Amino acid sequence: MDLDQIFVLNVKKWRKKRGFSQKLLAERCNAAHSYIRQIESGSGHPSFTFIGKLAKALDIEAYQLFYDETAAYDEKPSQTEYIRSIKTDFLEKMACELDSVIDKLKR
Repeated sequence: MDLDQIFVLNVKKWRKKRGFSQKLLAERCNAAHSYIRQIESGSGHPSFTFIGKLAKALDIEAYQLFYDETAAYDEKPSQTEYIRSIKTDFLEKMACELDSVIDKLKR
């Protein structure tokens, strides 16, 4: 499972665990209901700032939105190591998307 899928599943899991509707979560994040729907469908790509808002609204740490409970870890990574790996994966993905946009603009 890739990081995007893990994130989407965790947003849904924590929202439901807290008993929140998408609308209520959106209100707690000061966002549009449609944006939460996009995030949960995998078509929305929130910023680090918004991920922080989601975590705060769900009363969890941001790294928990990226934790893969299905992965077999010999040892759970430290929070710092895990966050560093998540940031690296995210930045690599964003760099690829940015390169794609730049290529399209050059045409």
